[in-house]
Amino acid sequence: MADCLIIGFNDSEFAEFVGMTQAMGLDSGAYRDLNLAYVDHEGRPYRSMDLLSLLHGPGGTRPERGFSNTDFLWPTILYLGSFLERHGFSFDYVNRFQAEREELRAKLERGDVLTVAITTTLYVSPHPILEIISFIRSCDARVKIVVGGPYVANQVQMIEREGLQQLFGFIGADFYVISQEGEQTLAQLLAALKSGAGCANVPNLAYREGGGYVFTGESLERNPLEENPVDYARFGAGEVGEFVSLRTAKSCPFSCAFCGFPQRAGKYTYLAVDLVEQELNRLADLGSVTTITFLDDTFNVPKPRFKELLRMMIRNRYGFRWNSFYRSDHGDEEAIELMRDAGCEGVFLGVESGSDAMLKRMNKSSRRQHYMKAIPLFRQAGISTYASFIVGFPGETEETVEETLSLVEEARPEYFRAQLWYCDPMTPIWHRREEFGVQGSAFNWSHATMDQQMACDLIDRVFLAASGAIWLPQNGFEQWSTFYLQRRGFSKPRLNEFLRRWNEAVREQLLDPERATISPPLLAQLAAVCRPDGDGAASLPVALDAAPGPAYRRAERYWRDELARPAGGDLRQALRAAAAPAGEPVRWRGRAGAAVAALAGGLGAGAEVLAAAAFGSLLSRVAGQDGLWLIATVPAAPGSPRLVPLRVPEHWDATFAVLVQRLGAQARLAAEHARYARPLLHGPLRRSLGGAAAPTVQAACLVASGGAVPALGEVPELAREVGLELRVDPRDGGWDLELHAAAGWCGPGALHDLGAYLLEILAQAAGDPAVVVGEIALGGVAPAAGRGAPAADEAFDFGAGDAG
Repeated sequence: MADCLIIGFNDSEFAEFVGMTQAMGLDSGAYRDLNLAYVDHEGRPYRSMDLLSLLHGPGGTRPERGFSNTDFLWPTILYLGSFLERHGFSFDYVNRFQAEREELRAKLERGDVLTVAITTTLYVSPHPILEIISFIRSCDARVKIVVGGPYVANQVQMIEREGLQQLFGFIGADFYVISQEGEQTLAQLLAALKSGAGCANVPNLAYREGGGYVFTGESLERNPLEENPVDYARFGAGEVGEFVSLRTAKSCPFSCAFCGFPQRAGKYTYLAVDLVEQELNRLADLGSVTTITFLDDTFNVPKPRFKELLRMMIRNRYGFRWNSFYRSDHGDEEAIELMRDAGCEGVFLGVESGSDAMLKRMNKSSRRQHYMKAIPLFRQAGISTYASFIVGFPGETEETVEETLSLVEEARPEYFRAQLWYCDPMTPIWHRREEFGVQGSAFNWSHATMDQQMACDLIDRVFLAASGAIWLPQNGFEQWSTFYLQRRGFSKPRLNEFLRRWNEAVREQLLDPERATISPPLLAQLAAVCRPDGDGAASLPVALDAAPGPAYRRAERYWRDELARPAGGDLRQALRAAAAPAGEPVRWRGRAGAAVAALAGGLGAGAEVLAAAAFGSLLSRVAGQDGLWLIATVPAAPGSPRLVPLRVPEHWDATFAVLVQRLGAQARLAAEHARYARPLLHGPLRRSLGGAAAPTVQAACLVASGGAVPALGEVPELAREVGLELRVDPRDGGWDLELHAAAGWCGPGALHDLGAYLLEILAQAAGDPAVVVGEIALGGVAPAAGRGAPAADEAFDFGAGDAG
């Protein structure tokens, strides 16, 4: 019989989690924070480790033992199990709920389990708890269920008693342990249940009675680490395995304004070095442990104790590789050298911001200079660094986020990530919310300098623009995962290539939200790096884009410069003024003969550029103004045309040949930066362009490739104002042309005139490519000279008698 069966972690079905988060709204902070953590492939959402498992086996088959961020014995099980057994209670456990459901079913169906304890260390919603409770009830309706841990403790501090009654009833457990620690409360509850004495006298408890819950009295509970060591021998090497997480301290000596941990955890205490040595000796005696994660929030504080601990580890020559948190303002070069010699392979740096003004506002003692000094020292020592940032804390601005990005570029940690600020009522900044104008909570907030939407936009920009470090995935992947995968056979170069390609898949879908699967070239790249070295793995492929961050920044500059130039006039208004609009869409068809193909060859231009030059010059004359924007087909890569906004360059005093040359250069630049056109001009990256108005694009020039004319549906945000389309299909030595006008733009007579004028431009240019564009006569009318762009009404009749 087991007095208590402990449930470790429930890694809930990810697709369900994505669905629930999407239901909050695709613009919600919760969803956008998640959006950089997964990709859709063949219609299903995948986290990075899930995709790695999928592509690991030959032909995309999953390995027998997949890769998981929770592939270790849950620390709470080690600690709580040791505590209960030390106090005379028997225990059993299930480590990973999803992977061990059938083992749990078998244990429960034996009918000899008194209680099931559900731990909640990483849960931020009740969903994982509900899933576990539902399963337990289906296996054994009589067993008592106890829920405790951080999730419960946090809810108790944030919700009034009436709300807790509703929440506890919704979750459906029999008992809730209401304490920051709770081990003694659980032990007293077990004793009461075994004796039949009732639990009214057990402190820090809520228990079901009648239609609600009874709350017992509060009592401060402290369980010192030195009195409660983990009994690793009780579990054995086979259960403990390679990876162990341990604490040598409780709480934190600092009081950062964004963090409520010290307030919840109480006074900062830590183990003496000799007690840490004893625990490490016990781990060494197991013979299975290769990797240790020290969970202390401030492992290197105080500095003298930290250095003593490091010298102890060096002296004992354990052979463990280990990782920890590190406070850069409480370290020095000697400490980093000792860390290297003691077996440290990585540190977590809670940098939070690259702006000293923000760090001061966050009440952090570290400053930018500390990170700028420490990160290169770690790199020289061969110790991996992961820099974690928060974006959106009160007082944050675009300028302070740019300082964060510059720190990444200059200090160059190996890994980094920026996360949306979580507005937690249990943190010190909450008490100053009126000072900063904070409204809302959780991921739905605003304050005097930004709101959560602006912060999400800036996080997207940091993701796209950074090149000094590798963005580390979230949700199912952490810094620990990099060490885990190295133990599973991945070399550091292969691991980092996987992460780069994973980030490229995230980038694909961030830039193209309608994408439902990974592009075939990128999928092949991913598959090539998803097998460990020496496991039949192919050699590392060449990166698809070795520097996507600089490419994004160049795109920002290009589109910002383009938007700064004067824009063309209102094409629709000019057509409506000159011709009666039609009540329905209208179409015109024509053909340009072999002369147009000869013109393209003579000018060394493709049909995309030549058609855009002729059509753009015609429409600029109609609108009576330079700077007209078109949606144009540009050859981004061989056989891979793109639709992008293309600004027709100033050309009235230029020859047609020069216009084609200028437009060709413009098209090449637009093609280079086409990937970022939609999100920069009409999407979440819009603010990066400095507030310039987005272009109004009213016409499109679509050139067929392989017989198929591209559809404007590929770029819906860019093409929402388009009412006039030219479709060009080069074939049989000439061009088949179609003009389409939306309802209300012009009648069939006017559209016929436009088609005729387009053919005239092509014919005159073919006869003399050196003809000055502003001197081309159309419809027998020559424009007036010396005035730049002709006025819209001086050269065109546009079928004025057409009733539409």
